[in-house]
Amino acid sequence: MKYVVGVDAQFVRYTLRNANWDPHVPYRELVNFLEESGDEVLDIFAPAIRMPPATMTDADIARSYEGFIRYSEALRQQGVNVIEAPAKRAAEGAVKHSDDNRLMIRLALSCMRLRPDFLVLVAADGDYAPLVWGLREEGIRTKLITDPAACASALRAAVYSVSNIFNVLGSLGGGPIETPPAPPPGEPEAV
Repeated sequence: MKYVVGVDAQFVRYTLRNANWDPHVPYRELVNFLEESGDEVLDIFAPAIRMPPATMTDADIARSYEGFIRYSEALRQQGVNVIEAPAKRAAEGAVKHSDDNRLMIRLALSCMRLRPDFLVLVAADGDYAPLVWGLREEGIRTKLITDPAACASALRAAVYSVSNIFNVLGSLGGGPIETPPAPPPGEPEAV
């Protein structure tokens, strides 16, 4: 089997943090897991959101840019094709970005060009359902890795199979973050 993989990185970070798991996806291990039985991952994509600086000072602009570059390079080092998703600040201060849309466009184009047997999608948002239905019409099925409790019913209805993100990442060595025990009363915390 041949796969194209798409990871909604923001969904993964949010889901894992809320479960007190390490929020970093082991992308290389995920590819190795998918290729264990002789299958082939043709490409893997994940968006990196380029957040706007908190203020327009030189230091904040540099900090924002350096964070984006470090994160993008970490993904590239694991073989991920990074999709840059610039964000902007709305009038009320909220941050707006289009990482889901950019990921969907890249996945649709790549799947039509590479013609994998499956798209492996790590996501939960119902906005991905039209992509999955469209690929299905072209003979490309989708395997979904998600948090079943958070998965949109429209997306679940469109996919070929569903795997629990905690089971998959747990089998790759991920898991809950162990918090160090609190120091006894009267002793200072280690810094």
